[in-house]
Amino acid sequence: MNTISVIIVEDHSIFIEGLCGVLQEVENLRVDATFTDGQAALEYLQENSVGLVLLDISLPGMSGTEVCRAIKKIDSNIRVIALTNHTEKSVILQMLQNGADGYLLKNTTRDELITAVSLVLNNRFQLHTDIQKLLFAPIVKNTAAVPRLTQREKEVLVLVSEGVTTAGIADRLFISRQTVETHRHHLMQKFGVNNSAALIKKAGEYGLI
Repeated sequence: MNTISVIIVEDHSIFIEGLCGVLQEVENLRVDATFTDGQAALEYLQENSVGLVLLDISLPGMSGTEVCRAIKKIDSNIRVIALTNHTEKSVILQMLQNGADGYLLKNTTRDELITAVSLVLNNRFQLHTDIQKLLFAPIVKNTAAVPRLTQREKEVLVLVSEGVTTAGIADRLFISRQTVETHRHHLMQKFGVNNSAALIKKAGEYGLI
């Protein structure tokens, strides 16, 4: 297997050292550069091939959400994992909408980080457990009316809300397109709608996205 180049964009040097220590133990990964601001990282990516970016959101100058969007414009195949302390729903959704392939909190364990990196590099979308709970927590006043969704249906719902195509969802979740369509059909049945736009609107009303 080819060695995958990794860069870290994080403005706390001690955290960078910790990440490097973890990643250097992972076979086929190589940390080639670290940056404390987004602009320098983007300039590096213009000239160098990178497979994975670990990206903080709170950065000097450009925010992590802006950097993520710019990275995907440079090369949509670069995998981006947000590694942050932000748990605000609006920030999380903005990061995902800008193309992040994973979202982890900085209190994640070593094993969770390694697992997330492996999944993302294999085209699997990854969210920290606490982030999943936050994104899919129903609005209390509508609790009785909120449809009960499986974990996979929740994952598909988030990606549908981001405008990801059936093929794209299949790639990210490592399932077939037919399975994606089945989940989409079940979601529409549960929400009592007949198209994706109505599905997103209804899910938003329940606080599910």
